[in-house]
Amino acid sequence: MGVKDERVKNIPEDRIQLNEIVHACVVVNDVERTAENISEKFGIGPFEVRQKSYPESQASIRGDPVGYTLKFAHAKVGPITLELVETVEGRTIYQEFLEEHGEGLHHIGVPTPLPFDAELEKWGRQGIEPLQVNRMESPEEGWAYMDTQGLIGCILEILSFRRYQ
Repeated sequence: MGVKDERVKNIPEDRIQLNEIVHACVVVNDVERTAENISEKFGIGPFEVRQKSYPESQASIRGDPVGYTLKFAHAKVGPITLELVETVEGRTIYQEFLEEHGEGLHHIGVPTPLPFDAELEKWGRQGIEPLQVNRMESPEEGWAYMDTQGLIGCILEILSFRRYQ
């Protein structure tokens, strides 16, 4: 019989296991202006800017259906993506954060397993509920901003997408 390695552990299937950070998101008033400032002052970029609308059928805040439009800017910084986000129209947790705190770090994005609903249930069993949920056309995929501010000092965004599997 060999020596047991105490570092090796079996993670129960119902336990949350985060292994990677893929992006950090900053809420801003003006995506283009902020992206330009970051590029000019810090050499980060180029930023890819896009606008996306989400219908009520795909989005909710604290369980209530909502529709909204966001503007994003993304740039790679090493292995991490820096994400800037601006609410263009509608009610979002980004706008709530902006009104309460001003511009700043909003969340850290972490990949999680599929299917999305099973992952949400797993977090729920740990007492962590979603603040905002977005579903993709594929029912197995989606992302959610989890209410982790009081636990770890920031929001975690779970990303259940095939590309992370």
